[in-house]
Amino acid sequence: MEGKKVVELVNLFEAFHVETGSDDVKEFSVWLNRRLHEPDKQKVKENTNIEDNRFIVWNIHRLSKYFRWYAKSFLSANGLNSMDEYFFLVSINSRGTPAKNEVYKDTISELTTGTQMMKRLVEIGMVKEVVDMKDKRIKRVELTAKGKRTRENILEQSKKDLLLKAGNLSEEEKIQLKSSLTYLEKFHAEIYQNDGDKSIDEILSKYQF
Repeated sequence: MEGKKVVELVNLFEAFHVETGSDDVKEFSVWLNRRLHEPDKQKVKENTNIEDNRFIVWNIHRLSKYFRWYAKSFLSANGLNSMDEYFFLVSINSRGTPAKNEVYKDTISELTTGTQMMKRLVEIGMVKEVVDMKDKRIKRVELTAKGKRTRENILEQSKKDLLLKAGNLSEEEKIQLKSSLTYLEKFHAEIYQNDGDKSIDEILSKYQF
């Protein structure tokens, strides 16, 4: 056993010499001490990364809550209960006469919740159901005149709201934030669209974490 330790020490000294070009025993001692503590540094780095990720995700969730709070008054004034209902109007408007399932997927809505919101928008006269001439099994929808007016009103009224939500970020800070958010949105959109049936572990493995 002692012989193996000596061989290991000699091999480490050789690695030190190759890396630094030095034969100084004191320098080797410092190098060896640093090397022995590298696993601890790696653990600290991993913990820091976890905390950074936690900070980012936590604050994005908090911001989402604040933004919905700011929008509550003018949404209510226009007959809507939530930003999700407004997103339905935006999605339908941009797609013309989409199938209901297309709207649910586009707005990242669960089927049950999406169905309830769509039903309400139909009942209050902002959305109407349209028969698909090729396949009557498909449930299509489009905005009514009232739905279009509501979308346009909110779009106009949200200008001051958007100014507030953006805070006092400089133009440079906005550019940097837009770049990061664009990346994150595309990253998660790909997973949502293509890997929704996979487990977290499978997704982590696929995207090389």
